[in-house]
Amino acid sequence: MENRKILKFLESSPTIQELRSFAKSLGLKLRRTMKKRDLVKILKEKAREIEHKNNITYREVPSSGTALKKHEEKHEIRSKPEAYDLPDGYKKDKIVLLPINPKWVYAYWDFSAKTKKKIEKFELKLRLHDVTNVIFDGNNANLTKEASISLDPGNWFFEVDFAGANYVVEIGYYEKGFQRIMISNVISTPRNFPKYGKHETWADLSRSKRKVTPVHVRSSFENAFIGSSRVSSIQGNPSSEEYLKILSKHLSGRLFL
Repeated sequence: MENRKILKFLESSPTIQELRSFAKSLGLKLRRTMKKRDLVKILKEKAREIEHKNNITYREVPSSGTALKKHEEKHEIRSKPEAYDLPDGYKKDKIVLLPINPKWVYAYWDFSAKTKKKIEKFELKLRLHDVTNVIFDGNNANLTKEASISLDPGNWFFEVDFAGANYVVEIGYYEKGFQRIMISNVISTPRNFPKYGKHETWADLSRSKRKVTPVHVRSSFENAFIGSSRVSSIQGNPSSEEYLKILSKHLSGRLFL
């Protein structure tokens, strides 16, 4: 039974007796207390069920019994989304910095038309600052890296020197010093070394108890190595060549923490 036959029958404004007879011919279960609107409802539901099986769309039958407008197009099931051309920019002043891994960060930016007009005569610079353990005022970064950029919306990857450090990026130009246009959010790069705690928790399984004990006191050389994230992003192995290099710098007085 096709759904169009049910819809055509409903369109003819049948009586309640005709509705009952038609519903029974479709094998639908009816109750004696069902009213005309209930019978119309279950016939519409049957039509929808058939429509779903045949993958056909249509406009629902109006309750007043007016003429139907049907649309019999099969739904196209797509295996992948369509390709759309995204704009190069959205013409809004924005700059964002994101961490990628312990050694790389990613910045992207856009300019509004108003800002572009103001700065079109300047050579723009993108500056990345290491602001770990400082309240950044524009001039007190631990380290700064710089790249030349254009007025177009763009992005840039920076290789950073330290894992577990804080970074911020800004855009500006040089005219009697650096003139900032925009500054990004502050991010933290992930650590690539274990985080040392001041206490250790030991569990006594036989007694179902826990005991918190201080970590053993490290030597000055160990503290120099562990606390030297400003010098090297490779940490945690006291027998490595990196550790020996740090010790030699510490002994020679050339280590800046």
